[in-house]
Amino acid sequence: MSIHANKRLWQKHVLAENRRSLEGLLATLSAEPVYEVMATGEKHVGPEAVAAFYTGLFAAMPDVTFDLVNVYIGENGVVEESVLVGTHTGSLFGLAATGRPVRLPLTIVFPIESGQILGERLYFDLDSLHRQLGLR
Repeated sequence: MSIHANKRLWQKHVLAENRRSLEGLLATLSAEPVYEVMATGEKHVGPEAVAAFYTGLFAAMPDVTFDLVNVYIGENGVVEESVLVGTHTGSLFGLAATGRPVRLPLTIVFPIESGQILGERLYFDLDSLHRQLGLR
């Protein structure tokens, strides 16, 4: 796909995420998306698992936002640098709620093929998250 088409697809995905629209999110993904949380080894495969991932994220941090730092767009996908910001009020990445605020820098890779996002690979420093939650 073209760089322009990939940018538009990524923007559609991010807009659906900001609106908490699972239907909109899933519409941007391939038939068998794969979401990987690299810091924890979690892997969510298929639309039902990805929907559960987002449902869990939005429940764990109802006020979550992804503050964009930079984005890199290519013919094979998109790489986003952002800061996850929110309050940890529910189980997140296997960590029980602490009620603490979180500002977690992260990088997300969105591989794209044939006009669909194949999934996401999320990269962040787990130790930084643990420190912010008072677990270290």
